[in-house]
Parts: sequence; C-alpha cells; structure tokens
Amino acid sequence: MCRSKAEGGRRCRGRRGRGSLATVDSTGSSAPPGPSGRMRRSRAAVLQAAQKQLGDLLDAAVSAAPVDSAAALVSAADADVAGQVADAITATLEAHGCPRGNWQNHLLCGALAAVAQAMKAGEDLAKTAVTEGVTAALTAGGMPRLPAGLAGRAATDTLMKLTPVRHWEDVRRAVQLQAVSICPNVAEHPEVEQYCLRPLASNLLSSAIQRELAESLPDDRSLSAG
Repeated sequence: MCRSKAEGGRRCRGRRGRGSLATVDSTGSSAPPGPSGRMRRSRAAVLQAAQKQLGDLLDAAVSAAPVDSAAALVSAADADVAGQVADAITATLEAHGCPRGNWQNHLLCGALAAVAQAMKAGEDLAKTAVTEGVTAALTAGGMPRLPAGLAGRAATDTLMKLTPVRHWEDVRRAVQLQAVSICPNVAEHPEVEQYCLRPLASNLLSSAIQRELAESLPDDRSLSAG
C-alpha cells in the first residue's frame, strides 16, 4: 500500500497488478450466516477488504488517476501533507537514536492515528493535542520519551506549516487514509480501526463493506466512531 518516503521510495506510489477487490474478499474465514441467510465474512476479512479499498483510493488520489466521486474527497495535496507528517515523525526518531529496524510493527500507523484523533480538537487547539497525542502513542510503542516528544513536535510543526487554510478536515481525512494504508493489519490495531478506518467508511467505502462493518460492531459502537 501507500508508503512514505521514509519507508523507501515515493510517498504514495500507484500499485500495479495487486488483484481485484473480489480476490481479496474471497480470502479469510466466514462467520455463520446472518438473518438474511447470506454467509457473513469474519470481522478480520471485512477489515482487510476495507483497508485495501481505502489504500486504493489514496493511491489514486496521489497519482491523479481517474477515480469515482468518493475518492475526490482526498486531493493529492492533502495526501502529500499526510505523507510529510509521517516522514517528519520517522526522520526525527531516526535522527535521535531510534532506527526504523527497532520499531514495533504498528508504531507509525499508531502515531498517525493519534494525529487524526487530535485533529478533531480543531485547528486552534490542535497544536498541543497533536504533540501530546503523538508523544503518547510513540512512548506506548516503546520509544524513549525524549525522541517521542521531539517527533510529536515535528509532526505538529509539519502539519501546521503545510495544511492550507480551510483544508483542515481534508488533511485530517488524508492522515486517516495514510494510517490505514501503512498499517500492517488493521484488525490487530484498534486505534487505527476506530480513529481512521471507521470514520472514513460512510464517505469512501462501498455500501456492501459499510454494511458488513456495521454488522461486525458491538451494539454500543457506531460505524462513524473516531
């Protein structure tokens, strides 16, 4: 899926030959039939299909490929800001003795999920919220406090410097897409699922996957949580 420059290469390179969504949908176990009698896929299989669909939309936005109206909700410029936030976190950690090879699998996508969640506070309050959120996510992922705090400030500085006026929610959406796209497995990362994938569902996912996601939720949770 979409990879940042720090992961090696272009920020979000379009993918070729990855197979259709139907191919991905056919993998993964199935749950017992639902009330309608149709076979229900497992929660992990539904999240895998949703992750692939959102990654495809992000790649299309960055490569300016023809896409449907849903993908137009994310521009290449907004996606580039999200990628540069990821790069700023990565570069700062590596510059302060935390090489990528020593990171936990979900470190960067967790930090981006924290950015997206902190951005809900609004542009006026986000400076502190993003720094604190990224710092907390990185320290929870095993990073020392000092480089984690510096990476949190780097993420905030990049976000505030590059986000165009009146594009706050657009960039937040792009950060959510970036987190989903680089996550090794959304089914095993509840913060990315809750703060990034599910809030994108109603605008960007197919109606079939939206329905399956809603069916996989506990009764006290909303599809748009996050």
